[in-house]
Order: sequence, then C-alpha cells, then structure tokens
Amino acid sequence: MIVKAYIDDFNEITVVLAQMVHSVKKEDFKVFLDDQEIEIEKVKKLIPHSENPFEAETRGYEICEQKGKIRFVLKEGHFDFHRKPMVRPVFVIGDMNNWTISPEWELSYSKQRGRYELVKDLKDVQIGQKFKFAEGASRKLWYPPGYGNDIVIEDYFDREAAFTNMVKITTTKRLWANLKYKVMYKNEYKYARPREILTRNEYFYAGELGARYEPYGTYFRLWAPTAYKVKIQIFDEYENFKFEKEMSRAENGTWDVYLPGDLKNHFYLYEIWHYNYEDDEGYIVYHVPDPYSKASSSNSGKSYIFDPADGLIDGWQADSFVDNIEKQNDAIIYEMHVRDFTIDQSSGIDENLRGKFLGFCQEGYYKEGISTGLLHLKELGITHVHLLPISDFGSVDDKNPDKRYNWGYDPVLYQCPEYWYSTKSGGIEALKELRTMIKKLHENGIGVVMDVVFNHTYHTKGGKFSIFDKIVPEYFYRVDDYGDYSNATGCGNELATERPMVRKFILDTIIYWTEEFHIDGFRFDLMGLIDCKTMRQIANEVRKRNPKALIYGEGWVMGDSTCLVEEMATILSSCHQGYSIGLFNDRIRDAIRGDLDGYKTGYVHGNLSDVERLKQGIKAAIDDFAKEPDECVNYVSCHDNLTLFDKLQKTMVGEDIFWIDRASRLANAIVLTSQGVAFLHGGVEFNRSKGGHPNTYNAGDNINKIDWSLKEKFFDTFKFYCDLINLRRKHIAFRMRSSGEIKKYLRFIPAPDGVVAFIITYPYDEWKKIIVAYNPFKEKKILQLPEGSWYIKANDGIVFPDSSEKEAIGSFEIAPVSLFIAYQKYAKN
Repeated sequence: MIVKAYIDDFNEITVVLAQMVHSVKKEDFKVFLDDQEIEIEKVKKLIPHSENPFEAETRGYEICEQKGKIRFVLKEGHFDFHRKPMVRPVFVIGDMNNWTISPEWELSYSKQRGRYELVKDLKDVQIGQKFKFAEGASRKLWYPPGYGNDIVIEDYFDREAAFTNMVKITTTKRLWANLKYKVMYKNEYKYARPREILTRNEYFYAGELGARYEPYGTYFRLWAPTAYKVKIQIFDEYENFKFEKEMSRAENGTWDVYLPGDLKNHFYLYEIWHYNYEDDEGYIVYHVPDPYSKASSSNSGKSYIFDPADGLIDGWQADSFVDNIEKQNDAIIYEMHVRDFTIDQSSGIDENLRGKFLGFCQEGYYKEGISTGLLHLKELGITHVHLLPISDFGSVDDKNPDKRYNWGYDPVLYQCPEYWYSTKSGGIEALKELRTMIKKLHENGIGVVMDVVFNHTYHTKGGKFSIFDKIVPEYFYRVDDYGDYSNATGCGNELATERPMVRKFILDTIIYWTEEFHIDGFRFDLMGLIDCKTMRQIANEVRKRNPKALIYGEGWVMGDSTCLVEEMATILSSCHQGYSIGLFNDRIRDAIRGDLDGYKTGYVHGNLSDVERLKQGIKAAIDDFAKEPDECVNYVSCHDNLTLFDKLQKTMVGEDIFWIDRASRLANAIVLTSQGVAFLHGGVEFNRSKGGHPNTYNAGDNINKIDWSLKEKFFDTFKFYCDLINLRRKHIAFRMRSSGEIKKYLRFIPAPDGVVAFIITYPYDEWKKIIVAYNPFKEKKILQLPEGSWYIKANDGIVFPDSSEKEAIGSFEIAPVSLFIAYQKYAKN
C-alpha cells in the first residue's frame, strides 16, 4: 500500500510504499485529477545512497553502483574522541592495497546518516579482498578488537536488483500545487501532498506580504499556494465580527484583496480552506492570524490593523543604532530577561512598570548608593544588553501577567512585540513602549540585542498557536518521507530555513526589527539548525543597514535532522567564517567551570585537565572553530543551566563564601581578558543565584527574579566587574582586530604549574606590554616577570586605580584564586 505521496516537481510525484520492492512497473501506477486520468511517462525506483541491502554501516563499506568505486563507512559510536570533527583522517590497509598503508584520506561526517564516509575510485577492487581501518602510520585500529577488522568484500551493489520503498512517477501533464491528485498503486491510493514543488521559482514571491494600511483602504497579501480558498475576516475594535470577503488567487502562490475604507484599529484573521488529503471529499478550514502581523490582539489571537505612524514616539526619527564599538569583538554583552530585571520589589522601579519594557529603562535604587535598572547598567559599563525573546510568544497570558512565567523560546508571531512586557495587552502600545526602552538605552550608550528563535515554533499542525502549518501545511518545517517532523530541537519541530519562502520570512523579519526598531544585533537560538546560506544573508542584510551590528548564536550540533550538518551554521562547520558571525564558545566555558549542572570541576577549581582548551579560548578560538576573533563569543554562564554562583556552590561544598566569590570573579576575569567577544550572564556581577535550579524557563519570579539586595552583599564583586569592564573597553590589546594580530602579539609565557600566563605586545595600545595571569589555587604563586619595570594593575580580586598601582621588577606574588595583570609603559619622549 502507499504510505505517502508528494508532488515534488511540476511533472514528478514521489511515492512512499509500505513494503520494499525490487522492481516497479509503469502499469502498477495511475494518477487522477478528479475523474480524469493523467498519463504517466515513466516510473523509477529511488534508491538513496544511504539505503542499501547490504548494511554498509555494519560491514564497513559498500560497493557503489559503478564497479570500481567503493564507499568506506565508519559508524558513529565506534570511536572515542571528545567532539566529532567535520572530517576524520583514516588509512585503509588491505590486500586491495597489498596490505600497505593507503595515503591519508579524510572521511566526512554525515550527521543525517550518523557515520563517516568517503567514496574512492578503486578500479582493482575484487570480490574476496580484505581491508581494515587504521589510525595513522602506527596502524592503531579504530575499531575495537574483533569488530570491523579484516573486512571481506563480498558483493557488488546492483542498483537494478536493490530493494526500495520509494518510487518517482513522471507525468506527461503539468502538475500544480493547488490541485488534489490521486495516486494509485495497484488497488491502493493516496492523495499527493505538495512538497518540493513549492520550492520552485514559480512559487517564490519576492514582494511585500501582510497588511498595508492607508486611511482610504487596506491591502492584504498572503502566501498560501496550496490553499483551495482564502477569505479575510474583519473584526471591529472590540473584536466583534464585522464582515468577510474572499481573496483572489494572485501571482506566485499568493492571495490578495483590497478593502476600501478606514480600517484603523480593526482586527483580522485569514480563513484558509485546504483539501482534506485523507478523505475523498471535504476540506479542512483554519482561522489564523497573519504571520506578518506587526501587532495583534491579546495572546496572539488576531492581527491588528494600524497606521504605522501611530506606533512611533517623540524623537524616534532622531534615534539610531548605538555607536559604541568598531568591531563585533569590541562588544561586552549583558544577557537579561526583561521581567527578571525589575520584577522584584528590591529593584526600586515603579510598581506598575516592574517587569515591563518601561521598567527596564527606568533608573532605580535598592537603597541609597545601590543603583538598579538603567543606572546599574551604566555603572557596569557594558556595551550591549542581550534581551531574551521580546517578540510574541505563546506560553504566557499577557492579560494576566502573573499567571504564568516563561523565558519566551516558544515563538508565535515573529514580527509582533510581546504584550507580556507592555502595560497594555494588544494594540500598538507595546510598540511605543519597546521603542521608548530602546531609545532610552541608546541615549545612554547601550545597544539592544534581540534574541530570536528561528529553529522551531511553539505549535504545529492544528495546534492553537500554529500559524505556518495552518497556512501552508508542512512547508515551513523539516519533514521526512513518512510525514514525521524532524525534531533536532527537542521542541517537536524544526523550521526548514533552507526553503525559499522560509528564508524570505526570516530575512523580512530581521530587516523589519532592524529598520523599524533600530535593533543593534541578533542572537540566534540554536543557530546550528539554521542553514549557512540563510545566516550569511542575514549578516549581509543587517550590516547593510548597520555595519556595527552584532550577529551571533548557538552553533551547537543538535540531534538528528533532515538537514545535513554540513549545511548548517555550527561550531563544526566553517560557513560562519568570514561573515563576522559569532558562535558561543562552549569549550572555554567547560574548561573554566566544568560541566553545566553536574559535579565536574574546571580551571577555577584547580582542575587543569582542559588547560589547552582554555588557552584556545584566550586566543578567541582562532586555532579551533573561529577564523577571526569576532567569530568567538567567550562566556562561562548564560540563562541556561546553573548560574555560575550556583555551579560553584554545588562543586565547592564546605568552602567559605570568600573562596566561592573569588572563583566566580576569576571565571569572568578570564572571559573579560580573553580575545573575542565577551558575554556576561545578567546578575553574575553580584553572584546571582536561582536556588540551584538548572532549568528555570518556566519556574516563575521567585526563582528567576533579580534580587538586588545581592548587589549590596557583593558590592566589592560588582566593583571588580565594573573596573575590569572599564579596563577592557579602554585597552584595545584585549580585543585585537584580527587573528593575524593575535598570533603575532599574544604568546603564553612560563609560569608556575597550573598558572596560565601570557604577554601581549600590541603596538596600538597605550600600554607597551601587558602580562595577564590566572591563579586558580588557594595558595600564592610567584610569577617571574620579563625584564624591566612593571606596574601591577590587578591582583587579589581587585583592579587597582592608577594611584594604587605597585611597581615590580623581577617577580611578583599572585594572590590565591586571582587575576593578575601587569603592564609596562612606553618610554617618555
């Protein structure tokens, strides 16, 4: 029987059968449009090279369809190394090679198939020959003894005899995505759903989508190429139904309608009619907001019609992007959740503004001399605040803001601000309040980075907050041949960012926030699931508008995805290189703190097992995943997992709070004195705690709130962060311009065992030479200083003001668990 059928081109239907077959006949298949049979030109088996009858993964090879070519296969799980590189060097030895070692070959890792593989042209391959894999000239076997050795070549791969359950039908007549075709196989049938046909140029619409308001009429355009019928429903300002009108099918899969009259402050929904592909008759009808909504009713209910000019604020036209950096690695980023920052009474923020956009930019005090809110950010000296998602998400109730809590990684309407952070639910007030916050931060020299979630959506299919699937079923998501949604995100779905209209939506959204809200940068959640081409286009488009914009994200290699890992912006790929796209450096994070939530220790505990990783991070990972320093975001904690202080408390049981605080200071002292982009988790500057909870995405205010009394308790720690941030911003030597400069002007120097020390001789800094050293131990260490007189700038958990600097010659004592900085001045003329 047929499991699925898909229209993949204008003359092609792919059929997935329930059973494997080794031959197909044209007469076994029929295609109908209504009662009219469509002539079939040919049918053909589809045999993906990863599917073969000889279990290549177990056998270690497969002979390809052309004799003389062999595909070597190394299965994941038979290796023991820290992280999978994109390629793995391998040697093949065997009687096919006279049991001598082959030239070194590189097998590329396929995440989709979970194995390393390489096709080689070996014309003399014969049945009965043997081979084995070796690691280097030592012939150390990759496979454990008794497995994978002395592999015997037994068969050639015969494409004609191979079994498959996928068949391609080619029709003589052109197929269309908006018609319902029945595909028959013997006595069974399925209706063919549009799939790859939607990626063709004929269904790409490059123009404006959404609503365009004018006082005398509003124009609407929606991309829904597979829909049978589309209506628009209009509701008055109280959300009462007013009227509806059918939309017209337009070019490239779009539908449009023009509604005369002034519809300002009205709401609308699209009524989408889809074929029911599971039955012979009937339709599935959805009522859905516009994915291009710029404002909505409460809780993502309906799209809102408004005059864009009404969403502006006084002085907005004079506002622009913050101009406080030259290159991305000049940035010092401070990550914070809008609600967490001010929701607690200790923030001193006006009660009606706590947890809101307007509260975030208000100047407040915990008590005299202990600033909160915007004043705190100014004192700290960071360049950018990174806000957890501020666009619309579905897991909170913006009418009842204290009812539910969430970080916001469950997006619904991507171009609409989140009303949970507004003083009014629905309408345009949130737009004005968000602009007020951004303008206020800009006036104080602080940029705004927006956390965006283009790897998944909150709901799919018929779910309450499903938008894309209700408009174009399955198109916006990665779906396998059986209709199952790819789930490398762990959230039930993945956006198919590589599809043309998905990429367009992402670019349109990013450009909208950049142009209309003067957003200074974007952090991409699970960026490793976004394809490289999309990320490169994002970087180009944003920096056309703001050359100093920050672009960075999570480059993790996630679980199995239908998109090949080679095509994604991950820490194992190189596609981000040369585009100033930053990736979080989990290697330095783990080297400094140990694991995320467990008991494994790191460098600040005195664990020296990852010192080389630490040194790589100090050099902005230019010998690792980064080509240039602006591609490396160094950090030791973020909103995910245990806070730094909670992690240290868990792994330093019984230690005095003095030593835990010292380890905390040292951890981010490493970040702030390393090359690359510096990233701080909000509240770390006064030892923020979440009570030992590792994943607080919905844990509520009591766990997530900023307790500003901690700033008073750890004021010396706060002062240390302020001084060190000021030092980094003042001295360009800590943020050199290129990898070439880092290689030339930074070198590690001899130091006592376990102390990591390096010298910077950057000629463009006001200091001639700088020594930085880290002592993770609870005892003092003597560092031998290079020749000359040195001024001590930091030691013993303090950054010294100029008037308190000591002068040293020959050697100096580094305090326990401490950052050490010394410098030499240029000779006076």
